[in-house]
Amino acid sequence: MSGRAILMLGAGFTLWAMTFVALYAMLSLGCRLGWDHIELAYGITLQRAQLIAIFVLGLIACVVLALRINSPSEASMLRTAARWSAQAATAAVILVFAPVFALSTCY
Repeated sequence: MSGRAILMLGAGFTLWAMTFVALYAMLSLGCRLGWDHIELAYGITLQRAQLIAIFVLGLIACVVLALRINSPSEASMLRTAARWSAQAATAAVILVFAPVFALSTCY
């Protein structure tokens, strides 16, 4: 059993958690600093733009991880579980964080 495979088992949801913390922190900071009132273009505020950027970066990181684990170089049960975990984390990023495109940011 490879130590790397064990680390990869939790890597996807570690990326999910990092994305969550970054989104939550920047949402709070942006609301406090009034970024929700700074319009950039086409009705998109600075607040929404940075939240979308964090969402996209988190999604890209999860997709890259899932694709990297999909490499058939080392087929094992642990590797398969790590692949499924990374794919589940990618789906969780989409389902949980996609509302940054539509929901109000500050009230």
